[in-house]
Amino acid sequence: MTFLVTWVASLLLIAAPFPAFMAIALPQWGLLFVVWWSLMRNYQLSITLLTFSSLPIDVLYGTALGMHAFIFALLAYVLTLLGPRVRQVNLVMQSVVVFFVLLVASAVSYWARTLTGLDPEFYILFTQTLASAIFWAPMRYLFERIANFTGEAGADSS
Repeated sequence: MTFLVTWVASLLLIAAPFPAFMAIALPQWGLLFVVWWSLMRNYQLSITLLTFSSLPIDVLYGTALGMHAFIFALLAYVLTLLGPRVRQVNLVMQSVVVFFVLLVASAVSYWARTLTGLDPEFYILFTQTLASAIFWAPMRYLFERIANFTGEAGADSS
């Protein structure tokens, strides 16, 4: 139930109409969704579930089907490896780690978009990665509240 509610919340944030001038600094909501599931709930994470949950994101962004599935799988793998160490530090250090991991994911996204014929601008991906790292703490708080509300509070709610 928590996965479904957090996934729908992420899709709503992705599809929400924001002013055009904010596009340069909008957080990558889908990646923050994967970061939370990979760091805080990795024992409940399934790559198959992430693959199916990435398809609507590909449609919303207009990218090639499967591009976000590849990025989600890469992100989940790296964060599952780093998870125990990252969960032990404070939110500021977690945001720094999230920034660098999302920066690698943005580089892979830039590479994949370039190969599929899109013309992405890397500085936009960089500023969105920076905004995502800043929004990591509020998103973590929101998703933890959703998990508590749905009755699936995890062992790592610190």
